Order: sequence, then C-alpha cells, then structure tokens
Amino acid sequence: MDDILLKQAGQLNLRNRPIGGPFPPVILLTDEVRLPDPLAAIAQLPRKSMVIFRHYDHANRTALAAKVCAESRRLAHKILIANDLALALKLGADGVHLPEYRILQTPSIFGQIPSGLIVTSACHSMATLRKLCLLPRDYRPDGVLISPVFHTQSHPGAAHMPFDRVQQVAHLAAQNAIIPIGLGGISRNTIKKLRGSVLASVAGIGFSVG
Repeated sequence: MDDILLKQAGQLNLRNRPIGGPFPPVILLTDEVRLPDPLAAIAQLPRKSMVIFRHYDHANRTALAAKVCAESRRLAHKILIANDLALALKLGADGVHLPEYRILQTPSIFGQIPSGLIVTSACHSMATLRKLCLLPRDYRPDGVLISPVFHTQSHPGAAHMPFDRVQQVAHLAAQNAIIPIGLGGISRNTIKKLRGSVLASVAGIGFSVG
C-alpha cells in the first residue's frame, strides 16, 4: 500500500477516531469489476485493516466470501459482508455493510442486526444522514461511508461532494455517535486535501493496489 496515503490516513484516524472505535485508518471495498481478485488486494493491506466484501453478483459469492473471510482473519483484518446479514452470520464476519438504498427502503433493518456486530452504511447526501440520525441510538450504524468525496473511477463524470459539504455531513455524523469515513477517489494526492476534515478513516477500491 502507498506509504504516503497510509501515513495521512493514520493521522486522520489518530486525531478523529473515538477511543475504542472499531475502524482502522484504511478500509478496502471489494468490487467485481475494478477488483476481480480481492485476495491479492487484501494481502497488500497493512495488518489490522478492514475489508468490506461486496462482489454482489459473483456466481460463487458465498464461496468467495468464505475465502475473503479466511484471508482477512489470517492478516488480522476485520471483515464486513455487504447487504447480506445471513451470510455475515454464517461466516462469522465482524459485521455488515448496508447500501444506501437498503437503509432508505427498510430502516428497520438495523433492529434485525445482533448486537456486537460492526455496522456501516453508505451515505451519499445530508438527507440520508439526517434520516440515520433520527433512528434510535441503538439502531444507528457505527460508521457511515460518505461518498464521493472526490471524483472516482467507479462513477466517472459524477459530481463529488464539495469539501465543505463533506465536513458538514461528517460533523453531523460525529455529533450523533456515528463515525464518519471518507470514500471515493482517495489517493496519495487527494488525501492531503482531507487533513482538516473530521473523517476518522478512508475507504476505497483501488488505493490499496495502485
């Protein structure tokens, strides 16, 4: 992994992560198109990082998820399964990640997640975060992946959040005991622009292998 990016992410994490918070400096999201071999990417992460397994439409999703879980445990990474609580429980994952559409359609899903699991959710707007903040405290996610903070290869041409909006969303999250995490277009060059933010961690698909 890029040393400059990791150093900057570590500084953000040290400054902004609540004591005992579950999120390390960097979080890897797997992706069928941009990261077809997640195992190779996981091996390049610093020990005790975090992996969010997506690969939503993979033909052998369960088998691949099991391999990803095993490799993550070997390297002391936390592992979250995206959008599949049953699979997360079956594999003994550390938690689950919920896409934005899922939490907007079925906010009660937070009440179905057993205590002790780490829960993250996607957040692409202030409106979404406000809805999360209205949930009972026990139903709120532990962290939100705020995106896109920069232009990203996953959504070429799509507008990213202005820095002041990223800060507003992140501040509101932190004030409501939800840890803010930045996602989208984060590299050794762009992460420098986040130095003054309240983000506690950074997440991405490509930064761990490029």
